[in-house]
Amino acid sequence: MLVGITCSIEDRPDSRGTPTPRLFLTRAYADAVFRAGADPVLLPILPADRAPALLDSVHALVVSGGALDVPPSFYGETVHTACGPTSEERSAFERALVLAAVDRDLPLLGVCGGMQILNVALSGSLHQDLSLRENTQSHQQPHDKAQPHHPVHVSAPSLLHRIIGGKDTLAVNSTHHQVVKEVGRGLAVTAVAADGVVEAVELPGKRFVLGVQWHPESMPTAEQRAIYAALVAAAH
Repeated sequence: MLVGITCSIEDRPDSRGTPTPRLFLTRAYADAVFRAGADPVLLPILPADRAPALLDSVHALVVSGGALDVPPSFYGETVHTACGPTSEERSAFERALVLAAVDRDLPLLGVCGGMQILNVALSGSLHQDLSLRENTQSHQQPHDKAQPHHPVHVSAPSLLHRIIGGKDTLAVNSTHHQVVKEVGRGLAVTAVAADGVVEAVELPGKRFVLGVQWHPESMPTAEQRAIYAALVAAAH
């Protein structure tokens, strides 16, 4: 059982000090997939038209998060000064992966920025920064991601509600400065924070399409690990 995981990209100096583009992934993603019973496969950033062929070789997809924002042009906006750095190459590739996975009903988990590109791929939009949304609390915790930052309310019935054992609240970590504005086509909001920020979305009618605004792979609780376990189970 193979689960593809998208990588991020940034320029890092090589041994001679020359800035060099490097693909990378936080190890916690791969560990979470392996612990759930599947083998992780890191997906390099390729031209968008290669997305369907890459998905031919995996049984499920994790769209990872990271420090890069989705380019505002992807949802019809100009760049605000509060928007962070972007990679059009990465976002275009991930958008193509999301659309191809949804089209073929491949189990898909979007994590943090991965949830945001899922929303944008389905014609949704984002607030480019939390400061642009009224009455919004901080969603960037200063402490270790292994620890929670705030609770979310989980709607029932929903895929997420079933995964976490029918609980109505879940403690999550929080490391994002952008949030969902307009919800993508067909997506259902299934978890929200106390300030109303969208924390999870699902695509009803599919085997497994779930986006979470936090990082379950970084938290050691049974409920968080169950998210990856459910993805792998859906791929069998």
